[in-house]
Amino acid sequence: MRHRHPEWRLLNRPHTEFELDHYNELLKVYIANNRSLTVSTFIQQMGAVKPNATTFELILRALGEVGDINQATEALSNMKALGFPATESVFNSLIICQAKSGNLNNVQEVLAMMKTLKVPYSIDTYTASARAYAWHKKNDQLLEEMKKAVRNGLQFGERNVMEIVKTLAMIGEYKPIPKVLKYLPEEILTTPSISPYMQSVATLLVFQNHPMVALEIYKCLPLPSFGPKDDQGLHGRSLIRDCVKASMPSSVIALIAQDMMSSGRNPIALQNASEAALQQGKVPLALDLFTRMKQIGLPLRPHYFWPILLHTSRTYGEKGIMNTLTTMVTMDVRPDYETILNYTLPYVSFTSPQNLMKKFLETGLTATAVLTPMMEMLLNTGQVRAASEICELFPGKVDAEKLLNPLLRGYLTNSDVKSTVHILEDMTSKASEQKDWVGRFLCTFMRHSKVKVDLSDFLNLVKALSSKNIKISTAATDYCMTMLGDSHPQQTVDMFRDYLVAITDERLVDEGDVFAQHLPHPKEMNEQSLRAHLNELEAKNMNTRGVLRKLLQRYCREGNLQAAREIADKCQKEGVFLSAGMKAAIFDLHVKLGELDLAEVALADLNKSSPNFTLDEFKVIDFATLMVYRKKIKHAFDLINEQSKKRRVIGGRNIALNCWRLLDATAAQGTYKDTLQMFELLHNYRYCKPANSILGPLVRAHLKNDNLQEAVQEFSRLALKYNKTPLKHELLCKILQAMGEGSEENFLVSEKANGKLNKMAQTILNMTKKVHGAGDVQLTLIAALADVGYKRTLRKTLLDPAVRFHSDALLRYCERFADDKRLAALENIAECAKDLRHFDVDEVYNMILDVYQRDDDCQGALSLWTKMQEADITPSQKFVLNICSLCKANNKEIPSELSVLLDKQSKQKLTS
Repeated sequence: MRHRHPEWRLLNRPHTEFELDHYNELLKVYIANNRSLTVSTFIQQMGAVKPNATTFELILRALGEVGDINQATEALSNMKALGFPATESVFNSLIICQAKSGNLNNVQEVLAMMKTLKVPYSIDTYTASARAYAWHKKNDQLLEEMKKAVRNGLQFGERNVMEIVKTLAMIGEYKPIPKVLKYLPEEILTTPSISPYMQSVATLLVFQNHPMVALEIYKCLPLPSFGPKDDQGLHGRSLIRDCVKASMPSSVIALIAQDMMSSGRNPIALQNASEAALQQGKVPLALDLFTRMKQIGLPLRPHYFWPILLHTSRTYGEKGIMNTLTTMVTMDVRPDYETILNYTLPYVSFTSPQNLMKKFLETGLTATAVLTPMMEMLLNTGQVRAASEICELFPGKVDAEKLLNPLLRGYLTNSDVKSTVHILEDMTSKASEQKDWVGRFLCTFMRHSKVKVDLSDFLNLVKALSSKNIKISTAATDYCMTMLGDSHPQQTVDMFRDYLVAITDERLVDEGDVFAQHLPHPKEMNEQSLRAHLNELEAKNMNTRGVLRKLLQRYCREGNLQAAREIADKCQKEGVFLSAGMKAAIFDLHVKLGELDLAEVALADLNKSSPNFTLDEFKVIDFATLMVYRKKIKHAFDLINEQSKKRRVIGGRNIALNCWRLLDATAAQGTYKDTLQMFELLHNYRYCKPANSILGPLVRAHLKNDNLQEAVQEFSRLALKYNKTPLKHELLCKILQAMGEGSEENFLVSEKANGKLNKMAQTILNMTKKVHGAGDVQLTLIAALADVGYKRTLRKTLLDPAVRFHSDALLRYCERFADDKRLAALENIAECAKDLRHFDVDEVYNMILDVYQRDDDCQGALSLWTKMQEADITPSQKFVLNICSLCKANNKEIPSELSVLLDKQSKQKLTS
């Protein structure tokens, strides 16, 4: 027996006996996967097993789903010969079969036959008819058929509605789906949680590349309500995970996530997506989602990058680690101590610790961030001298508390007294907290078991400290004396006491009894300790207000919105007194979560309890942005006017991004007049200064309505008034596309005839020349031609001797294209700039490959290599190394031509 399903072949072993139920189940698999079959062959393969009526009904369903009317006719003949009756299920399958084979008119004949044979119409019959109309995009008839079923007293079940939805999705007809979903049973439409079957359909739709239809299924359900202890990321999490698993583009995933967040279905949907991307090892997608989280003000934590650091270290080694750290710094995520110690340092080379430190500094990290974990790593491996050198050479603070035990371990490993003393000197001067660190180190030393047997290492170190005139506190000396014990000769004890007395300074005081075990005050606790302390107090029914207040302050300061919400609810429950600063933090929390009504209530409460309290500028602008998104633009103006009169506005670069978000939201939600008024308001109050990014929304307010003429006029006005060129590239591209109506052939024919658009393009270039100089005009035009894909015009422009530009400047444009992943533009430049003497095309191909590397798109990189071979382009050494590295990382076979080039380069390196 030969069936196409590998699972069936796996089961089909000698002595395996199949019964009728097995074949019926196989037919259900065919139906679910839209697999066709040949009736005679299938029955023959059943052998001695005789088909029953159910078997033929399933055969007809399978044939109906693929629209095979000929085989369906044969199946009916077999049924008739065997005396099986034509049931309602048979007619329903025929309806689907006729529709999918293109015979919509025959559907009425099938229905008429049912009426003649007195086969009653069930809800499945109406479902089949509705699917037939859906298949032919007859949306009005589809909805009318569903209404008719309801009028006849029938109720669509979830499976009926989902079948219709799947049919509409299959043909790309999304518009009627929300109306179809309204026919779901009332108990489903009134329950926020999705049923298992509907969830399975949503998963199927995602993997069939219909994620927006899957989202509509969730949107037809009522909004969930969350209690203080509920998992707010549960609703829709499976949809987000399915999208990630199905490798949907990040833009689609972000669109779905932001829809769920803005609607309140899942406030942490974007975090769910990022988590799923990390769990599935999709680093480029995770980084794209992180960028989107940052853009909408969601917090990014260092531990989010731990899986990425592990992944890049396995894939790219040390370079991958450094690139990830650079990305973190770029995203304003400062790697913390644990990130560097446990997820960075174990995967880099310590051959030259000083060079390694320089590499860290080049990523944008500070010496303070790296110094302590790096010294700890070196000391734990006994490299005391190397730790001493980097501590001396690189300025920065150290966490002396964390270095006490590693320094002791390093000293006992190699007995390097000189380097240990140097480190103790530097620890004292560079410690973030001024304490008796030398005394604390000696006390740590005295707790070590080796001291009970041999004091020689301790005495050698104290003697060296004495020669350097380094002092310790009386408390440290007393502690060391009490820890000595009675196992040493009196002579050694006297020497021990004399050495300690010699380095004791009574004026040196260490705060408190730091050598006794004690519970730190909440203000000295980290988050984990505060949480543990809170649980302990709650278990003992003790006052938790101080700890709650401290946790709320910490979470609001760190931007941990989920945790802050939880603590704020606890504060309200416990009746904790909230200061004005804490109320402002809670207000900002509501703003970041998009809770406009709650934010307004929190602000009113703050103004009532602390009328003289002034919100910081960031909170004001962010709140105004939320108002604009909720269509309350006038309220946003009133807020900024009211708040700005209470303060001396500082403005500056730090708040520029917030201002841009506000202006961009105004351009999207309001009119040009609103956008201009908002810009003038922000500018007059000195929140921001005119810059290309800040002025861009003024042009975009016209572009969103395709008003090119008004957009160009606004561009010219801004260029003349502020000497800036906002949205220059995007505006010129839209004009060139309008001139060609999407085709370069039309562009070449109508270029001279289309005077109005020509004049617009010339206006932009003239303004560019006025602002940036003549050299930038040609580059602006070249970049726009490349982006819209007018290759013949681009090639002609590049070869024109009258067109002069600096090659480095064009490469900078290419870098921007690479950052935005505009591969088509880069490929157009690479193709059209071929054989130009003064331009290095190799760099462009390297940039294209970099984009593929970021996306782990091995197939795209190999396609690029094929294009280069066809164009007779010799790849650079860097290109060969990187594409081979990409293939290895993705477990792809390296093409033989690339292997030859790689071997050739390796031999050249050896001979040189």
